[in-house]
Amino acid sequence: MNPQYRLITIGAALAALGSALPAQAEAPQLRVAAIAGLERTDAAPGTGAQDGFYYGVQLGADWDLGSVQVGVEGELGDSTAAALNLPGQPAQGLFGNAAVRLAVSLTGRSRVFVRGGYAYHKINSTLGPDFEGHGYVVGGGAEVDLANNLFVRGEYRFSNYGQSVRGQHFVGGVGLRF
Repeated sequence: MNPQYRLITIGAALAALGSALPAQAEAPQLRVAAIAGLERTDAAPGTGAQDGFYYGVQLGADWDLGSVQVGVEGELGDSTAAALNLPGQPAQGLFGNAAVRLAVSLTGRSRVFVRGGYAYHKINSTLGPDFEGHGYVVGGGAEVDLANNLFVRGEYRFSNYGQSVRGQHFVGGVGLRF
């Protein structure tokens, strides 16, 4: 299945999960965030991890269930990382994930969260076939509300894309709630 269709299918399944939440849950609060940070992928096991600047956009929806929030989020991103700065070496390509998230409020303006779900990553190569990995992502972080709808977030996540290709992201972001 084409990776974009797989992400759409998983997103639809997560949206269906959200519609099945208890009746006492309010309408979801939608959010969008721009994120950036350090990306480290072990694209060729045994040759060492490759670092790059990661940047992306994240869309999500959260349902407030009182003491906790349950949410879904999807993300698309890219990275500047390349295996070596030599012609024909692999370079990081598209990253995508669709995750379920559970958040707990620390104060009225801050929360911590854990997340997990599906992860996709493409590594571009001019020497052979591109790598397209499908696997999982797990992580956690914190968010702080700055103003009415403006928030900042910090997060760590680990991804396993299959075939011994793993990645880590240390990202921060700024977003808006609607």
